[in-house]
Amino acid sequence: MKAGRRIIYWIVAAVLVLITFWFGVFHKSTKSQEQESIVPVEVELVKTGQIEETIEVTSWIKANKVVDVTSKVPGRIESLQVILDGHDVVAVEEGLAVKKGWHLAVIDHDVYLAQAEAAKADLQAREVELADAEREKKRIVALYEGGSATEQNKDKTITAAELAAARLNLAKANLRLAQINLRESTIVAPVDGVVTAKHIDEGNLIKAGDRIVTIAEMKTVKIVVAVAEQYGGQIIAGTPARIKIDAFGDRVFDAKVYSVYPALDEQTHTIQVEIRMDNDELLLKPGMFARVTLITERKDNVVVIPKDVVLGGRIDEPYVYVVEDGIAYKRLVNIGIRQADKYEITDGLRAQDKLVVNGMNYLTDQTKVKVVRLEEIGVSKN
Repeated sequence: MKAGRRIIYWIVAAVLVLITFWFGVFHKSTKSQEQESIVPVEVELVKTGQIEETIEVTSWIKANKVVDVTSKVPGRIESLQVILDGHDVVAVEEGLAVKKGWHLAVIDHDVYLAQAEAAKADLQAREVELADAEREKKRIVALYEGGSATEQNKDKTITAAELAAARLNLAKANLRLAQINLRESTIVAPVDGVVTAKHIDEGNLIKAGDRIVTIAEMKTVKIVVAVAEQYGGQIIAGTPARIKIDAFGDRVFDAKVYSVYPALDEQTHTIQVEIRMDNDELLLKPGMFARVTLITERKDNVVVIPKDVVLGGRIDEPYVYVVEDGIAYKRLVNIGIRQADKYEITDGLRAQDKLVVNGMNYLTDQTKVKVVRLEEIGVSKN
């Protein structure tokens, strides 16, 4: 009987010890969990700012106009040079800046001058010939009317006068043609620009239609970019653009859309958009690679937050966390313009809200948090 009581006692004691041990461990674990449930986060005040809807494209710079200067007359190039300031003679070479109307080359000037003078002399002779034929016609007609000349004589003199008039008209046309050829034997620059190519040297023979030089108008340059059809309604003449040229590093050139071509490219189904830029200093050269940002929409004083703090958005609705009185609350947000590394928030956030920008991946709605700076917990922002 006593042995049975001893066994019952030890069993009860063991149970009490186990209960005491379990309670102590559980109580300690609960306290530890409560301490561990406070998540350190970094926050920033929500601010308003500017954001842009943009389209990124690339292309190459082109001269506003490119003109191949050709010869309209055949002959030998006597000179290929310009006269500056009335006395300085400079050879026409690549890189020479010229102005509209400057003389660039001369082709057999003396030959064409002689042809013009010969045509002028022929005209004078035809004028004398016509005057003589008119006098003779007048005399014969008078004799015919008086019965002293036959009708045949009258017809011959009238025909001779008409032929003389025709030869005079031909002489006038020949003179005009000779004068045109004389004028065209001096090649002039049709536009202001820079000589980008010289196709022939002084002293060579040239045919009508052969190229002499190429001139590019570069005080204004253009960039023609191909934009996807879906953006066609967002781009109009005057749409602002930012241009970066690889040759100039991070320098940004401001420009505007000059025109949107009326028809799509049949092969690529893209819209051709032309942008023009002032280039008074001639820094930009045709052929340079350009990175173009077309700004289709710009908003000021709107809520803008970093893209990386927005969670969800693929399967569920996008959301962020904001902190109030040490508690992180989940906020559903509506996203407006998406620009590279930042988003416009149209609903769900207000300026001055405390937005969680680090640590949000460890949160759920209404999690207790401690606001810290990354440096305090040994994490570098870089």
